[in-house]
Amino acid sequence: MKKERTALCSLLVIGALAGVGDAEGQTREIRRITAGVTYVATGSFYFDAGKIKGVAANDTVTVMRKSKPVASGVVSAVSSASAVARIVSQSETIALGDSVVEVKEITVEEQETASRIGQGGTGRNSLLSQDNRVSGRIGLQYAAAGVFGTSLDYSQPALITQLGINRLFGTTSTFTVYARSYRDMSAHYDRYGEGSRNKIRMFELSLRNDDPRSWYGYGVGRITSRYVGGLGVFDGGQFYLRQGNFSFGLLGGTQPDYTTSAFGTDESKYAGFVNYAWGGDDFKTSDITLAYAQQRYLGKIDRKFGYFQSSLRFGADFFFYSSTEMDFAHRENGNEVDRPTITNSFLTVSWLPAPWVSVNAGYDAVRALDFLQSMKSFPDTLLDKSLKEGYRTNLSFRLPFRVTLSGNASFRLASTTTPAARTLGSMVRVGDILDSDVNFGAQYQDIRGLYTTGNDWTFDVDRWIAQSFSISLRLDRYRYTITGGDQRITTTTGTVSMNYSMLRSFYAAVNFDKVWDTIRNTQRLYLEVGMHF
Repeated sequence: MKKERTALCSLLVIGALAGVGDAEGQTREIRRITAGVTYVATGSFYFDAGKIKGVAANDTVTVMRKSKPVASGVVSAVSSASAVARIVSQSETIALGDSVVEVKEITVEEQETASRIGQGGTGRNSLLSQDNRVSGRIGLQYAAAGVFGTSLDYSQPALITQLGINRLFGTTSTFTVYARSYRDMSAHYDRYGEGSRNKIRMFELSLRNDDPRSWYGYGVGRITSRYVGGLGVFDGGQFYLRQGNFSFGLLGGTQPDYTTSAFGTDESKYAGFVNYAWGGDDFKTSDITLAYAQQRYLGKIDRKFGYFQSSLRFGADFFFYSSTEMDFAHRENGNEVDRPTITNSFLTVSWLPAPWVSVNAGYDAVRALDFLQSMKSFPDTLLDKSLKEGYRTNLSFRLPFRVTLSGNASFRLASTTTPAARTLGSMVRVGDILDSDVNFGAQYQDIRGLYTTGNDWTFDVDRWIAQSFSISLRLDRYRYTITGGDQRITTTTGTVSMNYSMLRSFYAAVNFDKVWDTIRNTQRLYLEVGMHF
């Protein structure tokens, strides 16, 4: 408990220090930066604004679609005219053509620096002006679910902290913290064997140097490698060297606990990789990575596999992303067998054949991972090793009068243990109806799933008021039967969402759901107030 209180106080202090203003005498100006999404990858998105427009690493940006916010992200890398952001949250899938908006305070000195960058200037003063540049957010949250007035199934007040310090001490390094401290007020707080209601989830705590102009790069702390994403989060380090378009690197560390984020020592991860990147300016638009990785359990090899990742851009309209894992060994009848098996594959394609048409398609295939040590006490008969693969596609048309029509489909092929499944859907959305700032959408999906079969209708309407307050109403009705049963069940969900920004830095958000269900009615509530800095 004492350690948790100490960590919580530390996060509060960090957040408070992050809000300290600039030096006296600097003229500040509110600037609204807008750009377009140019590419969407797993966990991140690219947009066409960079240092010239004032974008910097660790800035918080919002993805908009027809005046409606659909996602938020934190900028992880910036070139002169483009940037990439890591997705923090999203209510809908980000798509090409969406807008990226950032509202930030710019000092006169920063404006002059951006101008020098645009003119090719690299003077020492332009570097000093961005030393220890702090950005991020700190917010208080509360989430609850259940029947209000009774003992709630879920009740959590929380403090969330996102902090980035760019150009740390005048270097090209970036320090990042992303953590959530909360108190579990429900009766099931010890469901994972934890004795305390107070918990801290540390998602990232890292020191990185990803300067694309440098001959080397590194990352230490709790990090995820953008080169070997298949390893997931780990506590350790990564170091790589650049030679022309090639990067060669090593990484290693231990696996945090998946449910608590606690530091662990039983499982460790290691990898070596080579990356080739090309296109664009300092920030490359295409790259491929080939890696060999190992996971160990109590010092013994638990998994050894190859990893291939590619992110390719062809012109301005065609994008391709893929990742594939190949395990080199598995267990059969209690013995280790060295035989390559493809265990995970994922790919997605985005294409803009015309300014008013967008096409997205994808494929994924997975197998159960058969770890050599940590799961050796489980009989092979308990592991579903059959290949599960599926396809997905989306076609969108942007029509006159701010109308968008789209259709989507997903197909899951049958395996030896599960039947086939599919979802077919269509959506219409009208933006800024009669110049009223009111947006309306309707969606229908026909679902033939593994566990349920039914259809889903969704209607929503939203409006932004003076670019500082938004309100949206949403009604969802899912009527279905459970596989193997004949009872028809209807679940209706009504949602009210409100967002308000104050003085361009402070914000508040409220989301309330009321669920009417054939089996049980319930409510959900989410509140957040905080500050962007």
